[in-house]
Amino acid sequence: MCADRLRPPALVLLGVAGSGKSTIGRILADRLGVALVETDDLIATATGLSVGALVVSRDPRLPDLQRRAALEALAPGGIGAAGVVTLGASLPTDPEVALALDVAHEGGARIVELVVDTAELARREGLNAPRSVALGAPRAMLTRMIRSLRQTYLRVADESVDTVGVAPATVADQVLAGM
Repeated sequence: MCADRLRPPALVLLGVAGSGKSTIGRILADRLGVALVETDDLIATATGLSVGALVVSRDPRLPDLQRRAALEALAPGGIGAAGVVTLGASLPTDPEVALALDVAHEGGARIVELVVDTAELARREGLNAPRSVALGAPRAMLTRMIRSLRQTYLRVADESVDTVGVAPATVADQVLAGM
């Protein structure tokens, strides 16, 4: 068995949806010559449905599917071994996933949070369109969600890299400079 297959991921990217995990993860994986493993893709492959579709349908399997995908991607010798892994936004709040992140980190994985603010997230995700007041205040909800998740990310990440107004290739350069 190749020694890389016994390692944890080389790099784990955390961040809210729209922070750039997929785009920057692809760049980093290409530059490092390793695989990119995205937990959302693992779930889509296993179920035939996107995570978004599972969320919208309120599929009760989603939390377990997310946890299993993260544990599979983070395990030493798992499918994310020596590669770049992206985790769904809330996964680091799961106690089992948090433990797996600790184990991966102790094994040498670098954990990086990709930071985005509410205004940029709204722009990237197309949330700037006018909407009914019946939907409430989506920006306020996004701000609370980002603030809450950042507290978790800051506890586990080696570094936080701001992605607002920064080209993905430049963000990748910053991440690689920290390795």
